[in-house]
Amino acid sequence: MLAYLPFAIFVATLFGFGMVRINTILTYFQQEEYDSSRFLGAVLRVRLFDVLASLGLIAVLIANTYLRLGIYVWLIAALGLGLIALRERGYTYKKKLVATQRLKRIRWLARAFFGLSLFLLLVHPFAVFAILQLTPIWIMLANRLLRPFQEQVNQGFIDQAVEKLKTYQPVTIGITGSFGKTTTKHIFAEILESAGPVFYSPGSINTVLGLTRNIREKLQRGHKYFIAEMGAYGIGSIKRLCDFADPGFGIVTAIGNAHTERFGDIETISKAKSELIEHVCARGGMAVYPHEILEHQPFADLRAQYPELIRTVGDTDEADFQIVGADLEESNWAISLRNHRAPSEPPITYTLPLLGDHNILNSALAVAMTYLISPVTATRIPAFSKDVEQVQHRLQKVEAPGQPLVLDDAYNSNEVGFKNAVTVLKELAKQRGGKAILVTPGVAELGLEHDRVHGRLGEHASGLCDVVVAVNPDRIEAFTGAIDKDKVDYHGRSSFAEARRLVSEISDEKDVVLYENDLPDLLEETRLL
Repeated sequence: MLAYLPFAIFVATLFGFGMVRINTILTYFQQEEYDSSRFLGAVLRVRLFDVLASLGLIAVLIANTYLRLGIYVWLIAALGLGLIALRERGYTYKKKLVATQRLKRIRWLARAFFGLSLFLLLVHPFAVFAILQLTPIWIMLANRLLRPFQEQVNQGFIDQAVEKLKTYQPVTIGITGSFGKTTTKHIFAEILESAGPVFYSPGSINTVLGLTRNIREKLQRGHKYFIAEMGAYGIGSIKRLCDFADPGFGIVTAIGNAHTERFGDIETISKAKSELIEHVCARGGMAVYPHEILEHQPFADLRAQYPELIRTVGDTDEADFQIVGADLEESNWAISLRNHRAPSEPPITYTLPLLGDHNILNSALAVAMTYLISPVTATRIPAFSKDVEQVQHRLQKVEAPGQPLVLDDAYNSNEVGFKNAVTVLKELAKQRGGKAILVTPGVAELGLEHDRVHGRLGEHASGLCDVVVAVNPDRIEAFTGAIDKDKVDYHGRSSFAEARRLVSEISDEKDVVLYENDLPDLLEETRLL
């Protein structure tokens, strides 16, 4: 009986190791939004397959060949698995695992599959190597088997949210765009608040399920307005959100190459984003978008079809709302907006305390929509816009005594925002008499545009930065290759933690540090499991 005890200890340790490994893999699976097809790519990219335990067991087998360890081979193997599991439990993540009910169901079923797989050891001890590699498969299988039940649960929640919207009947405004939608949403919400209570999802929640949860938990009968940020993952995404929230007004902030990896090309992006305008205008509502996106056929066609329902915003006199002035005065924008549809009215002038040229257009879109919803509120905009708060992680100024000024632009970078942020970095560094330090992992989800965009960004950074720190530089070789190493002090680091340590060593209180974008664990660095 005692002869089987070391083997039993090994099996128990392997089971415990599997529980740790399931949590590790689930962290990445959740970051891929439970999408198995996308997760398969991450398995190879982030190296979510076992290496350490497999190599350790091979080493134990080789040692047993020469040293004849007998039953102690199982104890040594168990010790090695235990140490690796303890090491893995100490892993930290920027986006931690969230124990939702859905995740708990997937985890319990994946654990059951892993436990059943241990019976393969009865066939042959070498089956342990297969067991170690099967964890991602068990998680994807569990997710697939639970999908019908999950869809029923989700639909129940969605129906509750839709019923709540129908009962409370807030004026609903949808906002979408390749970039700028979250910042525009926050500016718009603060301005519109003067017309009545505004409900909007925090951060960048922009999916049906994300909005559903916020509506169910936080929408109140007293809310007069509901601003729904709408993200797109392909043709039909925005339409589904419109069918859900039924917006009567719509804002499209921009059409650009953000998320080209998902859509394939800019034409598809344009078509997907135009679904909001199509929905709003079909029900007789009004829409606003930048004049420049009329170059995309879907928006030009909608403008021709609904000339009285669509307003464009831009710095050209052909725009319905023309930005006739935008001057930077002590870190505040003084902006003037003329409504060409009402030429007798004076321009709307307001102050905006947000950094970055891109916020001129973002705020103008918000002001124009406010005017369409409530012209009276538009006359009060100057009193409210000057108090608009900085949006977290979107070119947010973070100051501390004796420390460099930090510009936190960590969320969801794109080429336009990246370039604007670097320009602001240079201007502020010049004012303070310090170095302009850029820390970035580049931009994500660019697809075929990845190298071209990063090449342009590298050239832009070379002309304005004193120090550039590339995070996970192997992912953005076009960017690092475009950096002029003779002009710029260049460094490459594998993670943001290492980059921050470097910045603390080379910076002083006069410097300005821009953290441009912050990729998820899926894109920042590989793990050694």
